[in-house]
Amino acid sequence: MTGGGDLRGVFEFRRKTDGNDGFGGIIPGAGPVTTIFTTSGRIEVRSGDEMVLNNVPRGVSTVEITIRQQPATKAVNTTWSIRDKRSGRSYNVKMMKPDKKGAFITFTAEGGTP
Repeated sequence: MTGGGDLRGVFEFRRKTDGNDGFGGIIPGAGPVTTIFTTSGRIEVRSGDEMVLNNVPRGVSTVEITIRQQPATKAVNTTWSIRDKRSGRSYNVKMMKPDKKGAFITFTAEGGTP
């Protein structure tokens, strides 16, 4: 069970903004990555694995990041990333799971992916 005192980490929730195609058109998700909101939370490493991409081994870790439920979290989906401000590591959001009371939300995310 997560309590408010467990949320000691600081996390940035980021997504790519819309980009311009050079002719006045807008391309969704083609712009730079921008921090949408920052909040405190807790991170737990769930598993670690190694994947091989183009004959180069890469370490992949699955983590769970728990934060307080807030209006900004309703927009978060699997195109977003979460950056741990203390370590500088970024994680790609894979799944969202709110708790039964609606007080906290847990994001399953993957780090170390290209």
